[in-house]
Amino acid sequence: MNRAPVTLSSAFPRAQPRALDGETELAVAEAVAAGTTRPAKVTAIIAAMYERLAEKPVDRETARAVSAAGREWLLQRAARRFHAAGDWFETSCSGCGARFDLSLSIDDIPRVAPGDGFPVVDIQTSLGRRAFEVPNGAHEEAFARRPDADPLRTFAALCGLSEQAEADAIHFDRNDLVRIDEALEAASPEVADSVAALCPECGLQARVRIDPLTFAFPRPEEVLQEVHLLASGYHWSERAILALPVSRRRDYARLIQAERGAPYATRRH
Repeated sequence: MNRAPVTLSSAFPRAQPRALDGETELAVAEAVAAGTTRPAKVTAIIAAMYERLAEKPVDRETARAVSAAGREWLLQRAARRFHAAGDWFETSCSGCGARFDLSLSIDDIPRVAPGDGFPVVDIQTSLGRRAFEVPNGAHEEAFARRPDADPLRTFAALCGLSEQAEADAIHFDRNDLVRIDEALEAASPEVADSVAALCPECGLQARVRIDPLTFAFPRPEEVLQEVHLLASGYHWSERAILALPVSRRRDYARLIQAERGAPYATRRH
C-alpha cells in the first residue's frame, strides 16, 4: 500500500500574504539570520509571509508541503515586498568572486508549469512499479541535513510513496535511480533562479544565482533599532510598535530622527 502524497497539488499555489507589520518583518529577519539550512530558512519565511496557500492556512508544515519550485517562487514574491531597490540586485562572479549589481525584474523571472501527473509519478523499476511525489520543502530540509549523501538515492527514499521506500532506495540499481530522477524532474515545475551575466571586473560570461536571501530581506538589528527609537521617543511597548505597518513605523522613526537633528539611517535594501 502506498502512502498519500504530501506535496500540494497546486504547483504555484494562490498565495494570500500577511499584513506587512513589524511582527512579520522581524520573523522574516530572524529566519534569514538563523543558523539553519537554506531550506529551513525558506520554510520559516513562507510561514511568516503568507496567511493562506491554496486556501489552506499557513504554518511551517504547509510551507514544507509546497513543491521545491513553488517555494522558490513564493520566496521571490516575498522578496518583492521588501526589496526597495526595484529591479537591481547584488550578486557575485563565480570566477573572480567580485560583487556587482545586476538589473532584473523579479516579476519577469520565468517559470514552467509541472508535467503530467503532478505531484506524483509512477515508474517501473527493477523492484516493480513504484510511485513517487515530486520534491517538496520537507524533502529539501531532510536532504540538507545530510549533504554528503547520494542525492539520487536519498531523494528516491524521501519521495517514495511505498511503505518500504527507504528499503527500496537501498536496493534500486543505478538505472532505477536515473529513471526516477528523470521522471521527477519531468513532472516538477520550474522557476529560474539564475541568469546569464557579464562580470564587470574580469569579463567572465557566466550564470549567476539570484538568491533573495542574500540581499532582499531586513536584518533583525535594523528592525530592533527602529523599535528602540520609537520606544525611547514615544514610550510605546514593543508589542504596540511591532503591530504598526512597516511603512508607518519607518515614518515615525524619520520624524524622531529629524526632531533630534540626526539623519535617518537608510536600509541597505
